[in-house]
Amino acid sequence: MARAQLAGCRTWMPGNMPGTEWAAHYDELAARFGLTIDSIGPDFGIEPLLDSTAASSTLATFVSERTPLVWPAGHDLWRIRLHDPTPVYPHSLIRRTDNPHPALTALRDHLTSAYPGRPDSGTWTPKWARRAAPRP
Repeated sequence: MARAQLAGCRTWMPGNMPGTEWAAHYDELAARFGLTIDSIGPDFGIEPLLDSTAASSTLATFVSERTPLVWPAGHDLWRIRLHDPTPVYPHSLIRRTDNPHPALTALRDHLTSAYPGRPDSGTWTPKWARRAAPRP
């Protein structure tokens, strides 16, 4: 689905608290692709979110392709893959270079192997999360 087709939908992300990293991510995503993010309302979990989305013809939300969902019976919901570019939530693993603990290397290797072949291009992250040029 083209992002232009989502422009008329209200994208509900309850629990996006102003001033948080995830709210900043979705705010920039909305500005970049012309989406409307609605964070009003409490976050009661995925089931009520799916119920509300299914009951509306103008409501959408974001879920990862790896979000384990059990589609409620009778809900006419479908997942639309966003790509070209694919929005990617920025995750970081920060560690001190002077900490040689082997579990840190094992964790990094595990996280890297969990997404083999992740493309270096065709993804979108907010400007504030993009890797800065290396310092000389």
